[in-house]
Amino acid sequence: MTAHRERDVAEDLRRYFAYRLPARVSEIEAARDAARDAGWGKEPLRTFHRLAHSLAGTGATFGFPEVSDVSRRLESLLKAALDAGAPIDEHEVEDLLTRLRELAERPPDPEAEAGP
Repeated sequence: MTAHRERDVAEDLRRYFAYRLPARVSEIEAARDAARDAGWGKEPLRTFHRLAHSLAGTGATFGFPEVSDVSRRLESLLKAALDAGAPIDEHEVEDLLTRLRELAERPPDPEAEAGP
């Protein structure tokens, strides 16, 4: 594969990630709702954590490091609740989800985020 073709494929993947981001954030928000409605029980919380973990891993891979950073912060918060039974800071969860929603509604330009 030529370098030009590799860049085209990478750009197509970035665009697809940006296109799918709103749906992924909606899925995370639905998992938050389910976990909260279940009193932050272990199984719904695990699902919420898994989705945040997945987005944290893929954001930077596809050129969206801020998506990864915010998702990683959410993942850490949820992991602490799962591992140590730490109480959920619902305000912080909401702040992080609000930021993810903002990023999803107007995905940052990957080139601008990547820096020089």
